[in-house]
Amino acid sequence: MSDVSSADLLTVCHELKEQGHQPTVALLRSRSPNKVSVTQAIETIKKFNSVAKPIATAKKAGSATDTASLTKRVTELEAAVALLEQRLARLKPEDGA
Repeated sequence: MSDVSSADLLTVCHELKEQGHQPTVALLRSRSPNKVSVTQAIETIKKFNSVAKPIATAKKAGSATDTASLTKRVTELEAAVALLEQRLARLKPEDGA
Protein backbone atom coordinates (compact mmCIF):
# COMPACT_ATOMS: atom_id res chain seq x y z
CA MET A 1 0.00 0.00 0.00
CA SER A 2 2.83 2.41 0.78
CA ASP A 3 5.16 3.91 -1.82
CA VAL A 4 6.56 6.46 0.64
CA SER A 5 9.86 5.88 2.41
CA SER A 6 10.30 6.32 6.15
CA ALA A 7 12.66 9.24 5.48
CA ASP A 8 9.95 11.01 3.48
CA LEU A 9 7.45 10.47 6.27
CA LEU A 10 9.93 11.75 8.87
CA THR A 11 10.39 14.85 6.71
CA VAL A 12 6.62 15.37 6.76
CA CYS A 13 6.68 15.01 10.57
CA HIS A 14 9.40 17.66 10.83
CA GLU A 15 7.46 19.99 8.55
CA LEU A 16 4.35 19.54 10.71
CA LYS A 17 6.37 20.30 13.85
CA GLU A 18 7.82 23.45 12.25
CA GLN A 19 4.28 24.57 11.46
CA GLY A 20 3.38 24.15 15.12
CA HIS A 21 1.44 20.89 14.78
CA GLN A 22 2.08 17.70 16.71
CA PRO A 23 2.37 14.92 14.12
CA THR A 24 -0.57 12.52 14.32
CA VAL A 25 -1.53 9.52 12.21
CA ALA A 26 -4.30 11.49 10.52
CA LEU A 27 -2.11 14.50 9.75
CA LEU A 28 0.74 12.35 8.52
CA ARG A 29 -1.51 10.33 6.23
CA SER A 30 -3.24 13.44 4.88
CA ARG A 31 0.00 15.35 4.20
CA SER A 32 1.87 12.40 2.70
CA PRO A 33 2.37 12.56 -1.08
CA ASN A 34 1.23 8.92 -1.44
CA LYS A 35 -0.95 6.47 0.46
CA VAL A 36 0.44 5.48 3.84
CA SER A 37 -0.77 2.60 5.98
CA VAL A 38 -1.83 3.28 9.54
CA THR A 39 0.91 0.94 10.76
CA GLN A 40 3.62 2.80 8.84
CA ALA A 41 2.30 6.16 10.09
CA ILE A 42 2.38 4.93 13.70
CA GLU A 43 5.92 3.56 13.35
CA THR A 44 7.13 6.81 11.77
CA ILE A 45 5.59 8.92 14.53
CA LYS A 46 7.23 6.69 17.14
CA LYS A 47 10.61 7.20 15.44
CA PHE A 48 10.00 10.94 15.17
CA ASN A 49 9.07 11.25 18.84
CA SER A 50 12.08 9.22 19.98
CA VAL A 51 14.43 11.45 17.97
CA ALA A 52 12.70 14.80 18.54
CA LYS A 53 12.65 14.71 22.36
CA PRO A 54 16.40 14.15 22.93
CA ILE A 55 17.23 16.89 20.44
CA ALA A 56 14.94 19.38 22.19
CA THR A 57 16.41 18.46 25.57
CA ALA A 58 19.95 18.82 24.25
CA LYS A 59 19.18 22.27 22.83
CA LYS A 60 17.81 23.49 26.17
CA ALA A 61 20.75 22.12 28.15
CA GLY A 62 23.27 23.36 25.61
CA SER A 63 21.98 26.93 25.44
CA ALA A 64 23.28 27.91 28.89
CA THR A 65 26.64 26.31 28.17
CA ASP A 66 26.79 27.95 24.76
CA THR A 67 26.04 31.36 26.24
CA ALA A 68 28.75 30.98 28.88
CA SER A 69 31.34 29.80 26.37
CA LEU A 70 30.42 32.53 23.90
CA THR A 71 30.66 35.18 26.62
CA LYS A 72 34.09 33.88 27.57
CA ARG A 73 35.18 33.89 23.91
CA VAL A 74 33.99 37.47 23.41
CA THR A 75 35.95 38.56 26.50
CA GLU A 76 39.09 36.87 25.15
CA LEU A 77 38.66 38.49 21.74
CA GLU A 78 38.10 41.93 23.28
CA ALA A 79 41.34 41.56 25.26
CA ALA A 80 43.21 40.52 22.10
CA VAL A 81 41.83 43.52 20.18
CA ALA A 82 42.85 45.86 23.01
CA LEU A 83 46.38 44.45 22.93
CA LEU A 84 46.60 44.86 19.16
CA GLU A 85 45.32 48.44 19.40
CA GLN A 86 48.05 49.24 21.94
CA ARG A 87 50.73 47.77 19.66
CA LEU A 88 49.33 49.67 16.69
CA ALA A 89 49.33 52.92 18.70
CA ARG A 90 53.03 52.39 19.46
CA LEU A 91 53.81 51.83 15.78
CA LYS A 92 51.94 54.86 14.41
CA PRO A 93 54.29 57.60 15.74
CA GLU A 94 57.23 55.87 14.03
CA ASP A 95 55.39 55.85 10.68
CA GLY A 96 54.57 59.54 10.89
CA ALA A 97 58.15 60.66 11.64
